[in-house]
Amino acid sequence: MNSSERIAVERYANAYDRLSTSGEQARSRAEQLLVAAESLAVASHFMASPKVSVAQKKELVLTALGAYPTAAKFIVVLLEAQRYILLNAVAQLVCALADERLGIKPAVIYSAKELTLRQQTETKQALALRYGSKIKAVFKTEKDLLGGLKIVCDGELIDGSLQGRLAKLEQEISR
Repeated sequence: MNSSERIAVERYANAYDRLSTSGEQARSRAEQLLVAAESLAVASHFMASPKVSVAQKKELVLTALGAYPTAAKFIVVLLEAQRYILLNAVAQLVCALADERLGIKPAVIYSAKELTLRQQTETKQALALRYGSKIKAVFKTEKDLLGGLKIVCDGELIDGSLQGRLAKLEQEISR
């Protein structure tokens, strides 16, 4: 994505987010936009085809997404502006803005093997204490890790992996 597309995504996402008056409403509308984007993915060939008119695409959106009128109308705006291709990126950013409104911080937690439910819960609780907010965590396995965890949260990398510890030890020894 180039910089002008990134700017457009931010503008559209902020505009959609401003339609909501509360954090809970923002979360609900964000989820609706995400579901709408996922639902339209099955019609991606239709939506991307230059042979299909904007009017036909609008009709599909309004019909298919009748349960989500705000999301449908917003997607029509994207279609009219010839920015439909940005829908998924806008939906992701709208979800992040809703989380921000609700004081939820995203975290990505990497481990060598899949963590148990208890380990996941304990990790999220520790992060919530550290950052003083709710944590929305995504857990990923990274085969290159020998052990421990690497966590990215609130723009910070917490490297508790064995590799990270060994690298730190190597730096200290070589000084």
